Amino acid sequence: MLVVILTAVANGAAWDDSFPFSESFQLKEISAQEVMTNANNSPAVYDHVIIKGDLFLDKDQEHPLRITNSVFRNNVSCKGVTFYGDVNFENTTFQRNAIFNETKFLTAANFNATRFLGEATFNMSRFPDSGNFDFAYFNGVADFESVWFDKFATFYNATFMKDAQFAFSEFNGAYANFELTRFIGGIYFYGSLFNSYCTFSDAWLQENADFHATKYSNGVGFFHTQFSGKANFARSRFIADSIFSQANFNDMAIFSNVNFDGPVFFNDSVFCSDANFDNAQFQAPTDISYAAFKGDLKMNSTKITRMLLDGSAFGNGSRLYLAKADINRLIVSWSQIKDILSFDTAAYLSLIKNYKDLGQSNDANECYYEYRYLNQASKPIGFSKFLDTVAWLTCGYGVRPHYALFCGMVIILIFSLIYWAGRGVEGFHDIHGHQLMVASLFYSTIAFTANSKGLPLRGRYKYLGIAEGIVGWLLMALFLVTLGRLIIG
Repeated sequence: MLVVILTAVANGAAWDDSFPFSESFQLKEISAQEVMTNANNSPAVYDHVIIKGDLFLDKDQEHPLRITNSVFRNNVSCKGVTFYGDVNFENTTFQRNAIFNETKFLTAANFNATRFLGEATFNMSRFPDSGNFDFAYFNGVADFESVWFDKFATFYNATFMKDAQFAFSEFNGAYANFELTRFIGGIYFYGSLFNSYCTFSDAWLQENADFHATKYSNGVGFFHTQFSGKANFARSRFIADSIFSQANFNDMAIFSNVNFDGPVFFNDSVFCSDANFDNAQFQAPTDISYAAFKGDLKMNSTKITRMLLDGSAFGNGSRLYLAKADINRLIVSWSQIKDILSFDTAAYLSLIKNYKDLGQSNDANECYYEYRYLNQASKPIGFSKFLDTVAWLTCGYGVRPHYALFCGMVIILIFSLIYWAGRGVEGFHDIHGHQLMVASLFYSTIAFTANSKGLPLRGRYKYLGIAEGIVGWLLMALFLVTLGRLIIG
């Protein structure tokens, strides 16, 4: 039936007194003055009525006020009123503005399935007992700024067609429930305090969602939440468990300067744009496994106590930023991030130590090799760059022993060509063709092992043999040292 109401409103249909009720009900029309008179003197209980005229309550209400399954044709104002008895507007429609600013509901306040077709303002109101807005529909701006919910607040499956303002509100007691809620307009919770467990699971936030500077003391759930607009959680604090599993961020996700004191779960989430965690503090284990990042992942100056990033996927052109990050345990294979990691000396050195601490020596070596290579590329031409180039070619900066073997083979081949071209060995004048090349290669190999003393080298080629032997011993020593480093780890 709620769908029928929303469709009629969206199409600008004239209001029919039979909606939203069955045709078997004939709604009785009463005046707002009658309701105000009764409310001031006794319990006001109405069901299936149409109230015409502005309803204005300016005195505290000692008795219950129950107007259910009804329609308010005109404005309703209860600004500054304290309700000592139950308030029940279940399944009632406010066709005009509903003003409950600075209103205090000392006992249960029931707005379940209520339809606010004009503005709904609860600014600075207080719900010491409970506030029930399940399946409520807000067609205009909904203003809950600076509202206190002392026991619990529930907006389960509610719909906000325009901006929903909950800034600086406080949620205490058992829980705050926004599960399956649809926010078609902007949503504003900045500066709010959630001292109770809070859930936005399966909610749909179509425009920008502003949660910056909020505090979640007892856990929060954004499981499978759809953020269609920008999601801003900057400078917020999450003290207990924070669940963002399977959440979908279609626009930028901002978690800069956020404190995560408890466990954090972003596993299987999708970030369609940049995810900004700059200067965030992950004090507890964090699970970002199998998340999808289609934009950049920024964790500059971020503190990572223990983070699982393995299995996450990065889109073409995505970059990972870890400049000045304090990394204690980052569990992710080097092969997964090597092509997207933005170069920063501190980040690479921190990652190398991280892999060593995790016992991932191969990842540590590969990360070290990439660091030295990029660092060498950024150096100006000079002696330092020359030494780095030699270290790269001869041993892969000390982590690739096969480079030394390859260099040795090149040295042997070069000297064999010299011996062949100059016929630097006695008896070479009597050898021709491939036999001469084989002999040159044979004598060069012997000279490489520092055994040139017994070779029949002629003239200046004796000195070349000594030089080849020295280079050979140096490369062999470099090979053994590099290999030993890899074995020891």
